[in-house]
Amino acid sequence: MIKRAAVLGSPVSHSLSPLIHNHAYSLLGFSGSYQAIEVKSGQLASYLEQELLREDLLGFSLTMPLKEELTAISNAALLVDSRSKEIISANTIYRDGDIWSVTSTDVDGFEFLTEDLSFSSVAILGAGGTARAAIAALAPRGIKIEVYRRSSDRDLSLINSALGFNIEIRDWERCAQAWESELVINTIPSDQVLSRGTLISGLQLLAAQAVFQISLMTELDFDKRWLFKELLLKLEAGK
Repeated sequence: MIKRAAVLGSPVSHSLSPLIHNHAYSLLGFSGSYQAIEVKSGQLASYLEQELLREDLLGFSLTMPLKEELTAISNAALLVDSRSKEIISANTIYRDGDIWSVTSTDVDGFEFLTEDLSFSSVAILGAGGTARAAIAALAPRGIKIEVYRRSSDRDLSLINSALGFNIEIRDWERCAQAWESELVINTIPSDQVLSRGTLISGLQLLAAQAVFQISLMTELDFDKRWLFKELLLKLEAGK
């Protein structure tokens, strides 16, 4: 039986996730298929109620606007991990034994991308779920973290994502100062910010977090660094 997975969101037709997940299945010799499915805000709970009963389902990736919505769903079949609750964002549903678990592989992706980097300061552009995942991944290092956002509406969730560590929240008008940091993480569309210096891009995160989703969904043992490089090459070729 071919196992299936999908990315859910709206709009989702432009998603590059099917490209890299299906590529990974091919590289790993795994019998699976992955597609993009349009699910609008407010429709996720009813959609999952039926889909999670299907035996051929590997799991789901979640993108905008569903990452926050997933953490608030009341469904006995879903177990949301504490990390996702803290950052109010989750992007992965996968089978864990007899239950469906919910987590954020965005956090894993940021940890993966920065584990071999040496830096004492980081600037994060944006305040959404991806930015909060970056904060959760990096705050325990005790480094200087600056977050540049357009609105103060999510300041409390940004602070909570730091897990008790200190962060500095700054108005977007000051974002030119972000490039004074040793590392910059951009969580907004790249055409809205001038890129210079050491930058973690959206494509890098997309590949890194997908590696962890694929590991959780397929339960295969593979070299994550190898697969990351392969997926990044696929993304760069498909731009």
